[in-house]
Amino acid sequence: MTMKKNLIIFIFCSVCVHSFAQHITIKNIESRLITNQGVEFIGELKDVSNNEYSYPNWSNRGILFLDSKAYHLSNINFNITTNSFESRVNRKQLFSFKSANLDSVSLNNHLYKKIRDSFYEVLLSKGNGSLLKKYDIEFQPGIYNRLDGTVGKSHPFVVFKYLIKFDDKFTLLEFDKKSILSLVEENFQLTLEGFIEIEDLSYKRENDIVKILEFVFKNSDKMI
Repeated sequence: MTMKKNLIIFIFCSVCVHSFAQHITIKNIESRLITNQGVEFIGELKDVSNNEYSYPNWSNRGILFLDSKAYHLSNINFNITTNSFESRVNRKQLFSFKSANLDSVSLNNHLYKKIRDSFYEVLLSKGNGSLLKKYDIEFQPGIYNRLDGTVGKSHPFVVFKYLIKFDDKFTLLEFDKKSILSLVEENFQLTLEGFIEIEDLSYKRENDIVKILEFVFKNSDKMI
């Protein structure tokens, strides 16, 4: 009798657990964020929009870092328009992770770190210095129609802004010689110019800027 009773209880519990799991699972989101209160998703469902994203599809490897824990996903993208991370649920719905709860996110091995309530891609981090990349949206005005005086629909396009973080100071970085050399003291500028010339680096290419700043962070104790 006892064995039969235990079996019934086991089956009942299994059904309850299965039902609960089905209730909290959102299709195509593989990981659950685990908190002390149980298993839950940190965020909300939203309708699919025409926002701009960092990748053209949703088959991206992601890791959410939350409270010193890591949660792996393979259906995630970065919404540039809203500066948030989302997973595709179906053709009509997305799941948007609440930015306030995330410390940082790795997306296809690119690290995005939250700084002052916005996410920046960390292109370089060495000692007290970091090179940060901010994704943003600007709009190209529509074409003016001289026949009827109307203006066509504006078109969004993605732009990037780069910041140098050194200690607790942030400096906007332009991709030109003047802006880059102005980061360091005058007595180090000739050394930096020599390194750039020997390595055949460009002041315009992102990958080369990373190498230039890696040299700066390694060899210069002070930045202006």
